[in-house]
Amino acid sequence: MGVPDLDVAVPRLTELLSGKKPHPTVQVAAARALVELKATRSAPQMADAARRYGADLRQVVEPALAEWRYDQFTTDWEARLKAPETRHRDLILALECLAAIGKTSAAEPILEFVHAPLQRNDVRVAAARAAGSLRDSGLEGDARRLMASGSAPQLDRLCAVLLLARHAGTDAQSLLLTLAVDEEPAVAVVALTRLLEIDPHLVLPIAEKSMENADAKVRQRGADAYIQVPEPDRMLVLARLLDDPHPGVRRSVCSSLLELTGRAELDGPIRQAATRMLAGDRWRGQEQAALLLGALDHEPAAPRLQELLDSPRGEVEIAAAWALKELAIPETLPPLLKKTQERTAERTKPGPKAPALDEEVGHLFELFGKLKYAPAEPLLREHVPKRFELGYYSRSAAIWSLGHLHAGVPDDALAAQFIERAKDFGPPAELHKVQVMSLISVGRMKAVSQTEEMRKMSSPTISSNYDGEVQRWVLKQLTGEDLPELEPSIERLGGWFLEPLDP
Repeated sequence: MGVPDLDVAVPRLTELLSGKKPHPTVQVAAARALVELKATRSAPQMADAARRYGADLRQVVEPALAEWRYDQFTTDWEARLKAPETRHRDLILALECLAAIGKTSAAEPILEFVHAPLQRNDVRVAAARAAGSLRDSGLEGDARRLMASGSAPQLDRLCAVLLLARHAGTDAQSLLLTLAVDEEPAVAVVALTRLLEIDPHLVLPIAEKSMENADAKVRQRGADAYIQVPEPDRMLVLARLLDDPHPGVRRSVCSSLLELTGRAELDGPIRQAATRMLAGDRWRGQEQAALLLGALDHEPAAPRLQELLDSPRGEVEIAAAWALKELAIPETLPPLLKKTQERTAERTKPGPKAPALDEEVGHLFELFGKLKYAPAEPLLREHVPKRFELGYYSRSAAIWSLGHLHAGVPDDALAAQFIERAKDFGPPAELHKVQVMSLISVGRMKAVSQTEEMRKMSSPTISSNYDGEVQRWVLKQLTGEDLPELEPSIERLGGWFLEPLDP
């Protein structure tokens, strides 16, 4: 956990690892600690323990020995490849460690496992991955042989592409292009990834087809080709993935499109593609397009974003509200105030509430504060009293915005309400975010009438935590005093299997 100066424990940990009649659980725990401490000077004892004790211990110790380049253990791993009685877990561990330590001379015996049709599938895959990491050329023939095999075609093709993971020659590229359109996604992803590493131009002819694949990772690799070699006419195709069913893909594409708008020739096509997606009826695309156009401050999107505040999908409502907040167009304020008034009325009615309502209204309330929209003040004030039904985000945003409306021009009665909220620990206790925003608004108002109340809340000393920093900032706003920096606090972690009796 980053605690310094724990190297003093290494000698005792080494004893626990290799002492007389060690308990297996203690051994594994000691080994894990030595690995975390990067105790390379204990490598001989760790190697000895790996030879003498169980497989669980070897799974902890041996990867560390490989990472530390402890060559003295290499013969043990090579011997396992030759011994027919080697257990399955130990065999895979040896393959992985030989690859990690970079033992190139082991590539040939490792290849025997790749081509062994009766060998376990996971051993063959581990062997192919190891051989592929050890050799950056010369395995094209092995890959071609596997691709022509009919015994286990999907597994063989996976092994083939893993063998080519570091190859870059023209022969390897030809094989990788064949594997990149393989019907098995696990094969295609590895091939596409390697082709992108060699030269993303190699993927361009098959990028659009890859973006239509049923597998999310294959679609992402196809998108990566267009992202790495962007052209204006490719942006419309790429923008289709804003509606991708996998959240990781559509968010990644959205972020990439935002970054690509920094290139003048791509900015217009990306905005057009996002606007087209926003105008469509696919909720995922609407959500991502709203986020993209909001981040781009694309004001022509405002009318459509207002329409989407009534979307049947909460994700779209929230994204549209956020985008409108980013656009911050004064002309949108009157209809948005009416919308938030309607949403507030919905909350006071019995029955279930739309789950997105709170976040949507919170964003719009922040917009009112951002633009200091005075007509919204009566509605914002309704959210100050402790009415949990009015929401977590909405109430905290309302109080934050009231602070902006009265920034530097305090309303003492309102400031007193904020202090009341901040001091309300129940039962039931006030929402923490509401308490924090109440204090911040007191400071932003510079409501000096609440100075003594703030001193009482902060006495005798301000704690060194988030709330303490807020209190310190508020007091500085009210008094102008430069308060001392807060001392770091001692954090205690509970719930461990060993804890002191005396706190």
